[in-house]
Amino acid sequence: MGNALYDMGKPEEAVTYYSKALEQDQELSDVHYNLANTLYMLQSTDKAIEHYKKAIELNPQKSETYYNLGNAYCVVNRFAEAIAVYKRSIELDSYNPPAFYNLGNAYYMLGQ
Repeated sequence: MGNALYDMGKPEEAVTYYSKALEQDQELSDVHYNLANTLYMLQSTDKAIEHYKKAIELNPQKSETYYNLGNAYCVVNRFAEAIAVYKRSIELDSYNPPAFYNLGNAYYMLGQ
C-alpha cells in the first residue's frame, strides 16, 4: 500500500503505511529502504538516514541503499561518511556511473 501511495504522489500517506508495516515487523529491509526514500523526498533527511542504515543492516548487499545513503549524507554535509558508502555501493555494483560522480563530488567538497 505504501508503494502505491508513493506512486500516486501521496508520500505523507505512504510514510504512514510504511511505518505501520514496520510496527508489525522491524526486519523488513525493503520497507526501511522505501520509507527512507520517501522521507528523503520529504526532506526529512536525518530520519531517512536512520532507515537507510537499518536497511543496510538487514540487507548489506543492496548497492542502491548505500548510494542513497551517500546522497542523504551529502545533503547534511557529512561528506566523509558519504565517501565511505559511495565506495561500498561501487564495490557492490561497479557499473554505477552516478555513484562514481557523487563520490568525486564528495571528495571535492572535502577539498580532496
